[in-house]
Amino acid sequence: MADHSAFWEQTAKAAETRCQNQQEHIQAMRYAGNELARVLDDVAQSNHLDAIAKSVVIATIAKWNRAKTGQL
Repeated sequence: MADHSAFWEQTAKAAETRCQNQQEHIQAMRYAGNELARVLDDVAQSNHLDAIAKSVVIATIAKWNRAKTGQL
């Protein structure tokens, strides 16, 4: 029987690298989303929006907050 341990070790290392890259990407997206939510919140708190624009901004912030907690 052939020894495939090198193949499985290489496959496992590649999977670990993909998981690490995905985790870094997720963290970067979460940071960007949080920053955007902060900016939108500042915009929503200003008095420079009409009612429709303000409701869109508030809804976007709420959608982001639900996405962060997995409540899509």
